[in-house]
Amino acid sequence: MRRLLGTLTGKAVAAAVRLRGRSAGQAMPGRVVERLVPGYLAAVLGQLPRGVVMVTGTNGKTTTTKMVVEVLRANGLRVLTNATGSNMTRGIISSVSQQAHLTGRLPFDIAVFELDEAYAPQVAAAAPPTWVLALNASRDQLDRFGEVDTVARLITSAMRAAGTGVVVNGDDPRLSSGAPTTGVQVERFGVAPELLRYFPRDDELVRTGTGAATHMAPATVTGELEEAAPVPPAPGVELLAFDGDRARYRVGDQELDARLQVTGQHNFQNGAAALALVHALLPDVPVRTLVDQLADVRPAFGRGQVYTLPGGAHVQLNLVKNPASFRQGLASYVREGTTVVVAVNDLVADGRDLSWLWDVDFSPLAGREVAMTTGIRAVDMALRLRYDDVPVGRIEPDLEAAVAVIAGTPGETVVFSTYTAMLRLHTMLSASAVKGTVTAR
Repeated sequence: MRRLLGTLTGKAVAAAVRLRGRSAGQAMPGRVVERLVPGYLAAVLGQLPRGVVMVTGTNGKTTTTKMVVEVLRANGLRVLTNATGSNMTRGIISSVSQQAHLTGRLPFDIAVFELDEAYAPQVAAAAPPTWVLALNASRDQLDRFGEVDTVARLITSAMRAAGTGVVVNGDDPRLSSGAPTTGVQVERFGVAPELLRYFPRDDELVRTGTGAATHMAPATVTGELEEAAPVPPAPGVELLAFDGDRARYRVGDQELDARLQVTGQHNFQNGAAALALVHALLPDVPVRTLVDQLADVRPAFGRGQVYTLPGGAHVQLNLVKNPASFRQGLASYVREGTTVVVAVNDLVADGRDLSWLWDVDFSPLAGREVAMTTGIRAVDMALRLRYDDVPVGRIEPDLEAAVAVIAGTPGETVVFSTYTAMLRLHTMLSASAVKGTVTAR
């Protein structure tokens, strides 16, 4: 009865939202169902034969979830997921109710959900997962979480709810040490020791005078670490090297090369996480097959997509939302001859506290100009850059006006954007782009 009532309620509310022309009401059906039909999520997800997989962490959730979902689908599984990116409890309920049949039956084998760190324990308590993938713990939205230890505790709580297994970042000591020690299968992913300096932990982002706090170009990666790192438990899947769009992974005792559609060194690490999870879920599928399927996955919206505009502008849009993601974006996408734009909003979904911008290392921009800052906090962003002696050519708070300027700038433009600004920019750029040209680079 809960399945039927909750599904009908969610579909009715969603229809009402559409009739009122509210395109931003993705979580509203979930809000109503959560209040009127308690226990709906457990009742409806309990029918999935392969259970629920949760992907959580500060950075990389959307892209890694997309990787996992597409590889599972390539192997014949029917996968339920929250593809819109609405990753809190109400968003999950909304997504489930919309994809269920009117009777409440789910025509899927498995669910793979991206979950906000704060809501992962709540969803795990309501509908215990079979597997949890824990990506990383970093400072993010200080007004919601406080410091990084709070984030780690939330993710650890979700991991301990897993019924079958956990995949955890072996290079993140806060998460790795919090993984269950008995009762479930624990798999780790990571990067080779000589790559650790390209993927600094949260504590290393604010160090001064060490290699961990300085920018390193995303070229072919070789060489030795400048200082010894603690030896974590051996990961089952490891990123061994990357160069351009090529990555090399070790899965067990096999080393395999891949040319990925996704871009950015952070996404090569996300690829290791996805491989570790799908290998655990599909142990009988050859690893070479899994790697080839991973290579076919294209970027999630706003995470490295390139939009070709009629005037000859090629615009790459990249989400940044905390010091770690901004650092990785700068390391991956700032190239010689590229125009740089930064868009910053401070709405609730972005986090109202933007003090994290002062912990970003902007040294990759040394000696060059940021063409424009835009968004609600365009002035604040320009001030922050000024403190690092990075000049700003134009301050344009209005995003629509900023897109007009970008469209009139031929050549390569990279836009670093916080979440709500990214959603708006994605909509405008997609509408303006030459048909069939929204792609990865």
